[in-house]
Amino acid sequence: MWIGGGVAQGAGAKTALVRETVVDGGSIYLSDLLPKSAPSRVRLAAQEIMVGQSPRPGSIRVLTSEGVARLLDDQHDLLKELEVPEQIIVRRSGRLVTRDEVMQAIQAGLRHNDDLSTIVISPDSVRFAAAVLVSSANADLRVSRIEVDEPLHQLNFWLVSGTDSAILPFLVTARPQGNSNDSAGYEDDPSARQSGTGGKSSRLSGALFKQHPSRLTGQPVTIVEAGKTAQLHLISGKSTEMFLAAIALERGALGQHIRVRLESTGRVLEAQVVGTGQLEAEF
Repeated sequence: MWIGGGVAQGAGAKTALVRETVVDGGSIYLSDLLPKSAPSRVRLAAQEIMVGQSPRPGSIRVLTSEGVARLLDDQHDLLKELEVPEQIIVRRSGRLVTRDEVMQAIQAGLRHNDDLSTIVISPDSVRFAAAVLVSSANADLRVSRIEVDEPLHQLNFWLVSGTDSAILPFLVTARPQGNSNDSAGYEDDPSARQSGTGGKSSRLSGALFKQHPSRLTGQPVTIVEAGKTAQLHLISGKSTEMFLAAIALERGALGQHIRVRLESTGRVLEAQVVGTGQLEAEF
């Protein structure tokens, strides 16, 4: 609630919102858009008003003056105190995910899978997108799904962040040590022979790709239900993104593409399932 007088910073002066800012958390508050010189009464009121979801780490979200005005539709007195620029660019701070973090997550995921617990991953075979960004010091990466790729003789790991729901699941591929396509075979590793684990890992990794993937990972888990509302992350180029409500016309598992209908316009488009109740599409 807006509590304060109608007189601004002296003689009717308004507080101008910044044209660009950087946020750390998962949500954008009106207080994030204020300059450091903003009056305390304005800042206190702004701290209670959430503007929307933050962009993903390392990316931006563009806010418009019309959108901010609609947000403050029932806060007329506060809106009179503010000067809103035509566009506000909100950036989210981030850092690159490290290979060590990814390896730790993969190893933890394998330990908790009865069929794969004895598999040892070759560190040199681990591949993932170089530009995966997270916002917190401890991303708490976790494996949400493991897939067996028989033709390529590799394992596919879908990783998510336990501390930042805005981080979209990302794919990591790796090969077990000792499989026939691994140039650094585990049985050729002296340390593996000394530890006594080389032969077992090699035999298991060789048999692994003769099994059907469903025996190891189960059928795809539906995380977006048909007929239910999901959040759609709509991306246009490198500078514009929006978060919209969409009705799923089909059920979907992680990584699948399904048809959805925008609640606002009724337009039907195809989107990818990127999380529980989360979709992403480009236009």
